[in-house]
Amino acid sequence: MLRDFLVEALVTGTSAGCGVSLPLGRATTHGPARSGVAARLGGRITTPSGSSIDAGGSVWPTAIYWTLVQIGTPPQDFPVAIDSGSGDLDVGGKGCKGCVTTAQNRGYDPTASSTSQKAAPYNFSNTYETCDLKHPTAPCTITGDIYSDQVGMAGLGFVDVKVGSIMTQDSNFDQFKEIDGVVGFTRNGKDGEGVFRNLVAAGKAYNAWAMCMHEGSHSNGTITIGGVDGRLSDGPIQYVPDTGDGDYEVKVETLVLGETTIKLNQNSILDTGTNILLLPSKMLAEVNKQMCADSSLTNCSDLWANKCVSLTEAQVDAFPSLTLRLTGGVDLVMTSRDYLLLGSPVAHASGEFCLGIRDGGSLFIIGDTTMRRYYLVFDLAAKRIGWGKVNKDTCGSDLSAEVQTEMVV
Repeated sequence: MLRDFLVEALVTGTSAGCGVSLPLGRATTHGPARSGVAARLGGRITTPSGSSIDAGGSVWPTAIYWTLVQIGTPPQDFPVAIDSGSGDLDVGGKGCKGCVTTAQNRGYDPTASSTSQKAAPYNFSNTYETCDLKHPTAPCTITGDIYSDQVGMAGLGFVDVKVGSIMTQDSNFDQFKEIDGVVGFTRNGKDGEGVFRNLVAAGKAYNAWAMCMHEGSHSNGTITIGGVDGRLSDGPIQYVPDTGDGDYEVKVETLVLGETTIKLNQNSILDTGTNILLLPSKMLAEVNKQMCADSSLTNCSDLWANKCVSLTEAQVDAFPSLTLRLTGGVDLVMTSRDYLLLGSPVAHASGEFCLGIRDGGSLFIIGDTTMRRYYLVFDLAAKRIGWGKVNKDTCGSDLSAEVQTEMVV
């Protein structure tokens, strides 16, 4: 789900990223329509390359990554946050009170689409927590109407999808202050909900999607719909079991902090709508204890007390790496630069660093600050999660001149 626990800077600003690979923001380039069926050959899985398109955004100020979907007849572009933790499609509606009206955003007008009609249950009201980081306990709510309409994504064709048209939006919803919409990618959902789910059901896309987050020459990342785009991984993609049911999850065997190993054997949710690493309370306390046992680390206790502090480059680099070791043999490595972050709205000065590891209560969630090192594959067909080192030459760049190939893994 969209979870904005701490907003820190991945990149400066929010410029805009074979299925089809779409760029995350600035501009959108639609690749040719592709679909495919996985073929098992000698124990190997041949995965279609999918369609890759731009993705835009960052951890701050949007606290999400976003791309475009096309809604209605005739179709119009709508920017939507990419959320692996939910299944709905919601966009700002025409005449919405409190919605964003800046460029890229537009109001959904059901009367302008010949294929739009009201759909049960006709209305919705969603309330979220941790909406405004300066007042983290204050909830926020969006309400609106539900329609059924034709929706397309990544040039793969159109399917009938339920569209939530937001008509009222609280002013403290930080994540919707830049991009007023969300598209969910969970594997489970109700009939008619979910753009990707319906594209797969209609035979227009293979049951896998992937994304990378990197500020390239063209956008701030790339999302692939209906396959795996080998151009976006710098080397082979390693797969581990998807241990979740509704959510995408991986099993974390140990957390390695510098030279210290902490045994976990616990599932962690993968959520593109969460910007940082969230640890369960007991795990958080143990990592805090182990890290700050090193008295040479500057302002360690203050950082873990959720204070933002000034640090030199050398002081930041002195903090240890953090590795999540997954069942299946994949290590997710975070350097101090991945969890000591600039740009938080709760910092008193622009040069202050804040800790990008927070208390998830009972939840263990891997968010964008960990994911951004990888081309992350959600292979629903094989119920597995793939991790490839992000190709910084292609992620967020114009892929139109690059040769697209199928991945055999």
